[in-house]
Formats: sequence, C-alpha cells, structure tokens
Amino acid sequence: MHPENDPDIQHSAQLPSGEQTELVLGEQSKAADGTCAPESLHICFHCGGELAYPLDWSEEGSRHWRILLRCPECESRREGVFEQATVERLDDELDRGSSALLGDLRRMTHANMSEEIEFFIRALDADVITPSDF
Repeated sequence: MHPENDPDIQHSAQLPSGEQTELVLGEQSKAADGTCAPESLHICFHCGGELAYPLDWSEEGSRHWRILLRCPECESRREGVFEQATVERLDDELDRGSSALLGDLRRMTHANMSEEIEFFIRALDADVITPSDF
C-alpha cells in the first residue's frame, strides 16, 4: 500500500463545493464491531471525488461486505468491510450514475444519427450517391 493512500492517516481534501476539509480515517472511522463506517462509499477518501467504484467485493457475514474501491480521479484504492445499508447506498449511487451515462449515450447516439441522416439526405438531393456506393 502507498503511504499517501494509507487510511490510518489524516488527509486534506477539497469538497465538490470548493470547501477544504480534513478527513481523519482509520481507527476513528471504524464502528464498534471493527467494520468501516463511512457514509458514502462513492466519495473518495483521498481526494473527495464522487466517482469511486468497487473493483472487487465479497460477503463478510450476513450483513457486511468486504469491498475494494477505486477512485478514477486520483487512482487511490481503499478496502474495507462495510455494513449492508452503506453498500445499498453505494448500489443506489452506481445505479444513478449508470442511468445518467445511458441517458448521455442515447442523446449522443441520436445526435450522431441525426447528423448522418441529414448528410445522407443532402447527398441524395445532390445526386452524388450511386449504386456502387452500396
């Protein structure tokens, strides 16, 4: 593990609102049963980015999950055991993000196809398309 990604040290982070904050992780962020107790797993513990996602996960008992998270903004990784409710919030955020990406993909695909159709119509009108084009 890299020292800059060590969850047992204090980090300075800038929140999306622009506000600077100190994050103290490690022993102080653990619940009484030894599991990690963060509020939002999609928020990076290192840079505060909101795009952290799971690389790997496995069950740790009936109500806990061991998850390896990665932040694409700062490349930090974090592994911990998290409660079911926290993992469900992460799952909701991942679903929300997936829906947003799919919506963007649909809009971009529609815009690209519209441009191609307009180009094809102009080519037909200009009589520059021949049977050998197909």
